[in-house]
Amino acid sequence: MKTTLRAQMSVRGINIQPVLIEQISEAGLDFLCDAGAQCRIMPEERKMPGPVFDVYVDIAFWLPNSDRELQLRCQVLFCHRLSQNSYRFGCEFHQLDDADQELLQDFLQQAEVDLAS
Repeated sequence: MKTTLRAQMSVRGINIQPVLIEQISEAGLDFLCDAGAQCRIMPEERKMPGPVFDVYVDIAFWLPNSDRELQLRCQVLFCHRLSQNSYRFGCEFHQLDDADQELLQDFLQQAEVDLAS
């Protein structure tokens, strides 16, 4: 589902960066960030966009009408360069607990209902 959720992303527990979640599903999310964040996420030996392996980020964000912040670990799958200072990362949720999964499913189902009406 397309969205515009503001989030905080960190790599290895440090370097907290603001990012924008552009798409979200039960399996994962895509977020937009600047070149500074891209440099912190990508492994030292590989700074070029494309498939990403063995990289994890932590994403914290609030879903609309939620009373709890989601703090999720994500495995980065790819990086696309959109412009000189804009990148999109695709991530898969890693070890999503039952409460977080239920909150996410409720949000997505409600969004689907809202779109249909």
